[in-house]
Amino acid sequence: CTQCHQNRKPTWAAKTLDKWYGKSWRERPHYGTTLHAGATEGIKALPSLLELAQNSATPAIVRATAITLIKPMMNPELLTFARQQLQDTDPSVRIAGLGLIEFVDPINRVLSASPLLDDSVRGVRTNRLESRNSAMQEYMNTLKINADWPAENSNLGNLYLRQGKIDEAITAYQRALTLDPHFVGAYINIADAYRQQQHDDEGEKQLRKGLALLPEAADLHHALGLLLVRKSDKTTALKEFAKATKLAPNDARYAYVYAIALNSLGKQRQALTVLKAANHRQPHNLDIISALISIHREAGDNKAALIYARKAAEMLPNNKEIQQLITELEGVKL
Repeated sequence: CTQCHQNRKPTWAAKTLDKWYGKSWRERPHYGTTLHAGATEGIKALPSLLELAQNSATPAIVRATAITLIKPMMNPELLTFARQQLQDTDPSVRIAGLGLIEFVDPINRVLSASPLLDDSVRGVRTNRLESRNSAMQEYMNTLKINADWPAENSNLGNLYLRQGKIDEAITAYQRALTLDPHFVGAYINIADAYRQQQHDDEGEKQLRKGLALLPEAADLHHALGLLLVRKSDKTTALKEFAKATKLAPNDARYAYVYAIALNSLGKQRQALTVLKAANHRQPHNLDIISALISIHREAGDNKAALIYARKAAEMLPNNKEIQQLITELEGVKL
């Protein structure tokens, strides 16, 4: 309302709607609530996201967004749902559906995605469908046509990397960084390519080069920390994990890795502090809750472990392993 009535406030619009429709309109479910839950509540929001994604009355871009939020929670039980999205009439939903099958086993991935190799929309045909020569060549040609864009060079590098052409991948990433020296993803990708060649020293140079330009890039600090762990420099790695967690406090993955690293170095109390802070920000993240259960058990605090196990059960009420864990913890003298 206020987009046209720019001199009015939202409260005026709400009161006007109350007069027209009564206050029942305020109780209507809105997809924004579900999407926000998907971004903040993890697996607890999965049922609502699945319902939203399958609601044909919802705009396609909203359904595609819901599917994208489901991707981190993808598991074999959702394969049928994923295949249904690949048959949707809207290409944005089909593309989002392809993201769901990215990490399923190769046989199901090919069986699910193959029909889309002949899709009428090129964006669908070329999205992660490099498994057939014609689609792969079309995808590669598309990337080369747009070779003056850093992201397209990085995507080309990713394609080469999947094909095992590591030298070509490195060249593509270098070209991306020449075009945009502030491209965080390209630094991470080129470091990963060097890792596959067992040249972590070169990868470290690239990450530090990126950090010299982008000292507050949490992704680069995290990637450098992982590289330093591979080089057995756990003390320095810990500092990088700490920086990543501080710079991106809402990234539960960074907090999880930092806490596990702390615990591995015998800093159990600090690890629990990091995990509890992350759990406060994202109370429905299963990785964080699982780590809290595990480290509390290691510390002999079965009472605290039981509290978090029950939280996990609220999120996954039908999970037999969690129920078994609760039974086990309840049987221990707390």
